[in-house]
Amino acid sequence: MKKPIKKPKLLILITILITGLSLTQLVISHSLATTGGKMRQLEEKASVLAEQNRVLAEEINQMGSLTRVASEAQKLGLIKANQIFHLSSQVPVALENTTLSLER
Repeated sequence: MKKPIKKPKLLILITILITGLSLTQLVISHSLATTGGKMRQLEEKASVLAEQNRVLAEEINQMGSLTRVASEAQKLGLIKANQIFHLSSQVPVALENTTLSLER
């Protein structure tokens, strides 16, 4: 025949179980709190980097603008061409000799 569990042993078991679950909840809560802090720091860093990227992209656009390039060229002593010459494409000399020999 089985012996019934005595009340003091049952009380100790329940107390240990409650204490264990409470400690587990405390550890999980602490872990979540520190993870949330790290997440906030990473989000702040991401927003700072996004702002720096925006500033750098704007700076790149300003450096590449035509007015900026024209002013830098003028500082270097380059001038705007008044006359533009277009060279027409001629038949290369090697091909001229070939066409002459083919005609003979």
